[in-house]
Amino acid sequence: MTEETVATQVIANLVVTDRASRVLFVRHDPDSGKWWLPGRDVEPYTHPDDTARAVLADLAGLETCVPEFDHVESFCGRRGWHLVFHYRAGIKGTLIGDAHSQWCSTDDLPVTAHGGWEKAVVEKLTGG
Repeated sequence: MTEETVATQVIANLVVTDRASRVLFVRHDPDSGKWWLPGRDVEPYTHPDDTARAVLADLAGLETCVPEFDHVESFCGRRGWHLVFHYRAGIKGTLIGDAHSQWCSTDDLPVTAHGGWEKAVVEKLTGG
């Protein structure tokens, strides 16, 4: 039997909601018309919980809270095997200094980087 090396991407992904139950979306490229849920790749030997906390800490103006782990999703992505650790976080405060983010009603989500995937994640983690 031969071993095959599979590219693996481990990701911490967050559904961040405010007091009005809106969901935060971000743009990694300000020239792109597509939005993402906040998150990032988990660095080797780093726990996904620590990465999720770091993502929240980078959102200036928001009170840092402990993200709540919800579930892991595994699928074959464009760049190999993806393991996505999904978290939810209810936030207080006002996001400041970041023109590359927006709060969206769950009834009116923006065009996202992965089509309907983000919407399905939001529905699962918000119950709506």
